[in-house]
Amino acid sequence: MKKLELKKITPKSAFKVTLYFAIIPVALMILVGIIALLIGIGTRNGGVAMFGGAYLIAPIFMFFMYGAFAALFALIYNVASNRFGGLEIVVDEEDVDTYDI
Repeated sequence: MKKLELKKITPKSAFKVTLYFAIIPVALMILVGIIALLIGIGTRNGGVAMFGGAYLIAPIFMFFMYGAFAALFALIYNVASNRFGGLEIVVDEEDVDTYDI
């Protein structure tokens, strides 16, 4: 077993990974927004239509806010890891060739 220390996270990689994880929830929120908008228009209910419109716009804003916060937290982590030490990760090395595939 190896003990490794994570010293630095680049903000760019934190931004990208967070966007990858945010794609599915954002897509679901947009789908809910489309459905609510269509229901609101079909029933002529302005409240439901406004709810649907908000669910179409808010996920796009949130998508980039999640990425920006991840980049900010990566910067904060980098400063803290220089001062207090990074996360310690224990890695177990196994020989891949021993497995029958």
